[in-house]
Amino acid sequence: MSSMEGQEFVLAGVTMKLLLSGEQTNGQFCLLENTSCGNTKTPIHVHAGDDETVYIIEGELTAVVDGKARRLTAGQSLFLERGVPHQLMNTSGRPARYILIDTPALFDKFLKEAGRELRQGETAGPPTPEEIDRLQKASLKYGITLLPGWPAQG
Repeated sequence: MSSMEGQEFVLAGVTMKLLLSGEQTNGQFCLLENTSCGNTKTPIHVHAGDDETVYIIEGELTAVVDGKARRLTAGQSLFLERGVPHQLMNTSGRPARYILIDTPALFDKFLKEAGRELRQGETAGPPTPEEIDRLQKASLKYGITLLPGWPAQG
């Protein structure tokens, strides 16, 4: 059993609960259940060494993949291939829950460095400058390129 299993983290305003770590799957994948409050945007980014699969449990997300927006609702899924720029947004004003599968498992290690543990009773909010800085530094280490446009200036 991983020491991280069941832990909840906050990254880019999204709460991410680690369900299975790479340690538990021999590095094959990691599995997370993510919750967005209804006003979140991940950075526009590209993964060099891992792919992501998203499955919407409830609510809706907009996935921007290689510049094209696609609305995803409960029961829909999307494969995000490494090397392709993407961003996940929930601007609906309503909560969304989704499963994230990362293959091979890199994201769980990235999350531990880039995010922070969710405190008991806390609700995730917009990322602070310190959280953005931590995310930017960890991205370099884990082969994630952040593209311009996040966070929104204004």
